[in-house]
Amino acid sequence: MKIILTGATGFIGGEVLRFALFHPSITSIVVLSRRQLPIKDPKLIVLIQNDFLTYSDSILEACAGAEACIWSLGVARALSAEQNRKINLDYTVTAARTFTERLAPNLAEGRKFRFVYLSGMLTERDPNKSLWFMKEARLIRGEVETRLMEMQEEHENTLLAYIARPGAVQATNSCFPALLQPWARALTVDDLAVKMLDTAINGHKSQIIELDVLRDEGKVLKKELEKGRKKIEAPR
Repeated sequence: MKIILTGATGFIGGEVLRFALFHPSITSIVVLSRRQLPIKDPKLIVLIQNDFLTYSDSILEACAGAEACIWSLGVARALSAEQNRKINLDYTVTAARTFTERLAPNLAEGRKFRFVYLSGMLTERDPNKSLWFMKEARLIRGEVETRLMEMQEEHENTLLAYIARPGAVQATNSCFPALLQPWARALTVDDLAVKMLDTAINGHKSQIIELDVLRDEGKVLKKELEKGRKKIEAPR
């Protein structure tokens, strides 16, 4: 399976890439990035994309055949409200619409393009709701979610949009006790990455994937994936 990935130079996107490179179901990974990656792999194609509001024919040709996109591109803080909205909302919605209209129709009959969006636990879709903290970021993520769901309804035969809502994302080797993760509304980046990757490959029973599901299913999927990798790498 061929997938598209953004945010590969970041904390979460980089972990998605790491698992995708040895996942047996992934045959090709197209990374859209503003700069080259310090990684070389037969599966990996890095395309330099300086403007995430415009996709050239050459970029789309290189993405042809991709069946899913994992969108982990975004910023927690931008220099201005305008930049925040541009990067976190406009980039995401433009990509989803472009891939749906230009890539999805060319997939095999009955196949739908999967767009997996990295959102957040405290996302708010109601723009009129009073919020005491992180108002702008939560409302922008909420608007992205709304737009993606509307897009899925508009393109019901070609698009499936999934929304991952993690809480506090910790490093894989964090010293934070695993038993306290549910209480702290946290999960490790590897569990999140594996679950997002599996959603791109196999979908999920619901469009919104909350923290507990990301963490618990991610742990199981990670064990299965790593067990399979050890079998492949074991000396014969």
